Amino acid sequence: MTTPVLIYYDARMLGHNPHGWDPDHPEWTDAVKTMIALQYPAANLATYSHPERPERLTAIVDRLFLEPIDDVRWMLPVPASAAQLEQAHDAAYVASIQSLEGQSGWLAEDTTAVSPGSVVAAGLTAGAGISAIDAVAAGDARRAFCVGRPPGHHASADRAMGFCLYNNMAVAAAHARSGLGYERVMIWDWDMHHGNGTQAIFYADPNVLVVDSHCAAPFYPGTGLLAETGTGAGEGTNLNVPLPTGSGNAALIEVFEQVVAPAARAFRPDIILVSSGFDCHYLDMTCAMDETGYAAITQRMCALADEFCDGRLVLLLEGGYNAQALADSACAVVSVLAGNPVNALNVLASDPGCAAVCEAAAFHAESIAALSP
Repeated sequence: MTTPVLIYYDARMLGHNPHGWDPDHPEWTDAVKTMIALQYPAANLATYSHPERPERLTAIVDRLFLEPIDDVRWMLPVPASAAQLEQAHDAAYVASIQSLEGQSGWLAEDTTAVSPGSVVAAGLTAGAGISAIDAVAAGDARRAFCVGRPPGHHASADRAMGFCLYNNMAVAAAHARSGLGYERVMIWDWDMHHGNGTQAIFYADPNVLVVDSHCAAPFYPGTGLLAETGTGAGEGTNLNVPLPTGSGNAALIEVFEQVVAPAARAFRPDIILVSSGFDCHYLDMTCAMDETGYAAITQRMCALADEFCDGRLVLLLEGGYNAQALADSACAVVSVLAGNPVNALNVLASDPGCAAVCEAAAFHAESIAALSP
C-alpha cells in the first residue's frame, strides 16, 4: 500500500551553476587541487569541473519522471524569507549572501562559489524544507523529500563552506521549533561528510538531537569527532559516528540500530529530519553503499517516525556527485517513502565500518540514556 509523498523541487534551483577555478585567488586553486588529489587520486585536474552542478538535480528529476512512483506529488517550494533564514543564520550573513544575487565568484577556498542564479536557488532550497515541514504538519502527507541545491550542512551561522550557502537543514529544524512549536526535533545526517555547520548551530540546544555518521577526520571537513557531543544545555545531544572509508550498507544499518533508534527512543522526537547525502554510494569512489542500503535505512526511518511522531519524516538532499548514484539512490528512497517494500539488500563480506559503529555506540551510551525528556 502506498502513501502520499511530497517532492519539493523548482527548476530555478538549476540556476546555481558555479564552474572553473577562481583566477583572483590562485592560492585557493592550489589548495583545492591538493584536496582533490588526496581524496580522489584518480581525478583528472586538467578536466575538473565543479562537482556541485545542475546535473545533480536533473539526474534525480528525470529518473522520477521516467519511472514514476505511485502517489508522488510534485510541489513548488516557497522561498525562505530573511526572517526564516535568520532563525539559523546571523542577519548580517543573510544580507551578505542576498547581496550577491546576479554575481559570480568564490566565497571560500573549498570551491564554495556563486553564479548569477545561486542566491535565488539557495533561497528556494532553504524554503523547500520549510514548505515540506508545513505540509507535513498540516496533514497533507506524512513524508516529504526535498530535491534542492546548493546543499547546506556545512554552512554555519555566519560562514559559507563546502558548497553550502544557507544551512537548509538548520533553517528547517529551527522553523519546526519556532514556527510550528515542535518541542523536540531529531536530525540524522547520513552524508559522507560531517555536517559541521548543523552541529555548530545546534551544539548548545537541548531540543535538537543531531546524529551524524560520516567519514572520520581528517576527511573533509575534519570535524565530527566522538568527543564533540554538545555544550552547556546541549551536552549529549550531538552524537557523531565517525566511519572509515570503504564503509558500506551494513555499517549504516548498524548506525541506525545501535545509535539512531536507541537515541530516538530516549529522546522521543516530534518530527524527524534527514540530511540525505548520497555520496556514500560506491560510485562516488570513497565508501561502498548502494541504493539498496539507502532503501533499507529509509525503511527503518519510516518505521521510527511512525513509532514516535505520527510518521512525520522529511528528507533534504545534501551531497552526492555521481549522476547515476544520485538517480538510483533517490528513486529507491522515494519508493520506500511511498510505502513500497525493500526487496534486496547488498552487503559486503566484511564491512570496515561496523566495528567503528560499535565503538561509537559504546561511547554514546551514557548520553543516549540521558536523553529522556
